[in-house]
Order: sequence, then C-alpha cells, then structure tokens
Amino acid sequence: MKITVRQVETPRDSVDIEDVATHASNEHGCGREFDPRAIGRHVFYAVKDPERKHINGWVAYDTDNKPVGYLVATMRESMYSFRSYAIQEMWYVLPHARKSLAGLMLLHAFDKWATERNAERIYMQVEHDQDDKLIERVFRLMESMGYRKQGYIGVKVLDGNKEKDTSHDRTAHRAVGAEQAQH
Repeated sequence: MKITVRQVETPRDSVDIEDVATHASNEHGCGREFDPRAIGRHVFYAVKDPERKHINGWVAYDTDNKPVGYLVATMRESMYSFRSYAIQEMWYVLPHARKSLAGLMLLHAFDKWATERNAERIYMQVEHDQDDKLIERVFRLMESMGYRKQGYIGVKVLDGNKEKDTSHDRTAHRAVGAEQAQH
C-alpha cells in the first residue's frame, strides 16, 4: 500500500480526520466523550494559523486517496526555558493500514514540524490499553525514531464526565491542546 501524508490545509482534511477519528473512538475511545465537530474546530485553528505556530495536523492517504490515519499536535511554551514543547494530541492509523508506513510517515511529519520550530522536546502518548501487542508495536515505532519511555501519567475522570467505568484504564490522556491556538 502506497501512503502519502499531507498537512491539513482545507475543510476536506477536517472531514477526513473526523471520519478516521470516529474509527479511533470506536476502537479505543477509553470512555472519553467524543464529538467529531471538535476536530473540525481544531483543524480550522491550524488552517487559520498559516505559520502553524500552535497547532498542526497531517493526514495519511492510501493509493486510492482514502484517509487511513492522522496526527494532530500542538506546541506549548516551556515553563523551564524559552523554548517550546511539541505535544501529540491525536494519532491513529486504521487497522488495515497499520502494516504500511502510515504511522511512521505521520510521526516523521510531526517530528520535522517540531524540529523546524526549535522545540526542546516532543511528547508522544498511547491512549489505550486494550491491545498490548499494538502498544508494543507503537512504542517500537517511536523508539526507532529516537523516542524513549519516560515517567508516568495519572488520569482522573471528573464527576459528571464519566461515560463508562475507566478504573482499569491505563490511559495516558492529558488536558493540553488546541486552546493554544486561541492565544
């Protein structure tokens, strides 16, 4: 399967990410609220920021120009230096495309964007824990590009926001994101 990766540029890219993100939510939603319209809003923020200072996204397409994956990331100022951190917010590849280079190509585009913006660090995460083999493949992919596991992240789902019991979930979700695009 031949894969191409493009930076988000148009409302159509938003629709493509929304479609693939719906699959991601169905597969690994981790009990989190999901509204595809929120994705459209964040893609709008990226397109509105032509220099992509705060948010960017990429979509992977197969040979038939069908979306098979995406990665959306934000840039945050460091509290420790005058540099920034690049943070992967959403990253997903459809199951049938996971043996292709889609995940690697998306990660490479993100890495390049962060490097060009002189980021001090790049933070990646795996937000699900249902498939240990998939998690290990994802971490091997990240390690092949120089990433390493570091630290622990605790998650607390606040009252009123619980869709299902997540007490067993090792999800590494954090509340950072595209609000940076509003500043």
